Amino acid sequence: MTDLTNELAARFARQKVALLWSVCGLGNTIYAVIQILTWVDHQIDSSGKAPTAFDATALWYFGVACSIWIIPALLPLVTPRRAAILGSLLLGSFLMVASVAGGVFDGMRDGLHIAATAIIAVALPGVYAAHASWRLLRVTEVPATLGKESDI
Repeated sequence: MTDLTNELAARFARQKVALLWSVCGLGNTIYAVIQILTWVDHQIDSSGKAPTAFDATALWYFGVACSIWIIPALLPLVTPRRAAILGSLLLGSFLMVASVAGGVFDGMRDGLHIAATAIIAVALPGVYAAHASWRLLRVTEVPATLGKESDI
């Protein structure tokens, strides 16, 4: 019975990490949308017409930058290996720090509400996700069934 309990606890911990990284990615998307809408508003206020700066390259960048956030959430779900959990922690932390740094920089330029949005929507869930990833990485007792096969 304890093996089943340990296995369920490990699965729950991996799902919790995935959910927290997903919330962080959603916060990054919210921050990016607010940043873009603020930029468009400033452009319309200054010139009186809508900007044409969103070309195909900018839209590709936005799509890729928001989509790459799914990788830290998927890694703990796909495999229980410690390397995948470490990769999730490192990639997610890098994305979080880069987004918050970009948000603070943009907030200094365009308005402090952008910096506050980046800190609240990205950094806050990111700190919890990194903490949960670190705790999952430090788990020393991994059930034998989780160490040998994947959940999928």
